[in-house]
Amino acid sequence: MGLMAVEKGVNLYYEDYGSGEPIVFIHGGGTSHEMWEQQVYALTDEFRTIVYDQRAHGQSDKPGHGYTFERLADDLEALLDQCKLSRSLLVCHGIGVYVGLTLALKLPDRVRGLALAGGGARFLGSEGERGGFSPERWRAYIQGMARNKVEATARLVNDGFYYRDPGAATRQAVIDTMLQWPLYATKMLGQALQDTDLGSRVSGLRVPTLILHGVHDQKQPFKDAQLLAERLPNSRLVPFEESAHNPQLEELEKFNQVITEFMRETNA
Repeated sequence: MGLMAVEKGVNLYYEDYGSGEPIVFIHGGGTSHEMWEQQVYALTDEFRTIVYDQRAHGQSDKPGHGYTFERLADDLEALLDQCKLSRSLLVCHGIGVYVGLTLALKLPDRVRGLALAGGGARFLGSEGERGGFSPERWRAYIQGMARNKVEATARLVNDGFYYRDPGAATRQAVIDTMLQWPLYATKMLGQALQDTDLGSRVSGLRVPTLILHGVHDQKQPFKDAQLLAERLPNSRLVPFEESAHNPQLEELEKFNQVITEFMRETNA
């Protein structure tokens, strides 16, 4: 628990709790390991839970390089090695979905299962292509970040993260966390995101997969989750009827229960 080196001069922060079968949580863009606090609290009595901050997030180092999904998947592999994990359940959110999928495609024997929340196989695309962000929405976000990071971040959180207002304290805490993400790192990862389309590759993935998606998600529309479920041969889609982009927060009890049941199934 603490810092681990993933390459020369780059250290990532992680926390490792409990014992039993391992679950590794991978946060989304701009957030941190803290987004999984409620999952760690609920699940560590039965499972070993591991959370970490991806590079440029939270308490991890913020280097000026390494913002591709291949590199982020290598960082995750280093975490598995650090914690001496041979096979783990990966619970992923947002851009963490692309990281988890990339690792599973590279090292399927080290992934006992995938739980993918608020993500898809493709990042950008038009309505007809059933992509994630529309090009127009993504362009507006990046242009807004270039002009005023605080306002653009607040707009993204307020307009796209929640189905119901979580309250001023929660919204502000999320915004404060996201403001720690260096703007240039956001730009570099955004350049990698624009070309991300794993749709043609995931059809060969046999890892058991849960797709956990809020039906009201405006940031990564629910149709993306349906498309991903169609492409993944060993997957099951679980809709969250009262959630937008963060079902792990908005429907906390259901999310934790689904993860617990999935973990027991893959263990059996």
